[in-house]
Amino acid sequence: MNSLATIDWAAYNASAAGRPARRIVTRAILAAGGEGSGKVALDIGAGAGADSLEFARRGWTVHAYDIDETLSHRLIENRRMSGEVVFHHADASLEDSFPRADVIYSSDALPMLGPEGLERAWPRLVDALRPGGIMAVDLFGEQDTWAERPDVATLSTAQISSMFSRFQILEREVRDEDGRFFDGKKHWHVITTLARKRA
Repeated sequence: MNSLATIDWAAYNASAAGRPARRIVTRAILAAGGEGSGKVALDIGAGAGADSLEFARRGWTVHAYDIDETLSHRLIENRRMSGEVVFHHADASLEDSFPRADVIYSSDALPMLGPEGLERAWPRLVDALRPGGIMAVDLFGEQDTWAERPDVATLSTAQISSMFSRFQILEREVRDEDGRFFDGKKHWHVITTLARKRA
């Protein structure tokens, strides 16, 4: 089985460039107090940037992290946003710290950091989130096709519960179904959590 390092992320992100922002972005914004200047979001694994750009259109400053630069090329097209996207061409698992944030968001990307990368990044992300701030992230469960891959972090229910011990869970959705990745079939076991960090 090929490693994630062999995936052409530029091609993947280019194929996703036209998709709309996920609905959970709006729910995260509302949970964090709504639109307006002065709010900060982190988007980990921003990809082509649909979700980062939605935060910025709502007046937020977004720190968008990705190992691929697709989003950086799209920012020129989106200069009229009321907010701002600050692009970080970086592997989030290697960051020693993150900017303080009102929302931390990640769509399907945290598992791609790998078990050790996620273990390293998660406490730094939790520390960056202000008390009362919102965590809106996808994690992969044990039934996911990629659970057999050593370079993907897949987690048990107990492990996920432990990760959110400092949070009030607002919403949790589980996707456990056959589907597709951009280069073929895949079984998705994705646990999406919207949670508020306790003070």
